[in-house]
Amino acid sequence: MIKKPTVFLGLDPGTTRIGYGLVKKEGGKLSYIDCGAIEIKKPSASERLVFLEKRLEQIIKVHRPKVAGIEKLYFDKNKKTALGVAEARGVMLFTLGKLKIPILEFDPTEIKRTVAGDGHCDKKTLARVVSMTLGVKSLPGPDDAHDALAIAIRASFELGI
Repeated sequence: MIKKPTVFLGLDPGTTRIGYGLVKKEGGKLSYIDCGAIEIKKPSASERLVFLEKRLEQIIKVHRPKVAGIEKLYFDKNKKTALGVAEARGVMLFTLGKLKIPILEFDPTEIKRTVAGDGHCDKKTLARVVSMTLGVKSLPGPDDAHDALAIAIRASFELGI
């Protein structure tokens, strides 16, 4: 029995760059669809958040994911950065909810442990494992996009579709 293909969206929140990655799962096989980064260069916080919502909606309308995975926020030493990431994350959650896309949330260590087998691996190792998992020689885009693909892969494991 062949299962219907399902598209998973992964989102890696940030303040001025949000990584996104899309994978398709069909019959237990994962394949690469797209990845990239939403670059936000608007002067005010409100303009940045509105821009993020519109750009995320465009990506969703093109690829029509059935499920989205998003990295949980973890606080580091820079509270100003954490607040900006939280605002962007809020817009992402709002946009996904508005478009009725189910959301799965994962912490960074859990994503790395599930996808790469090591919850503390570096970005280069994670990107290499993601590339091998998806059967592509090299991944386009910045690290944020590769992290987002790892999140999409993690989401695909969660549902077992």
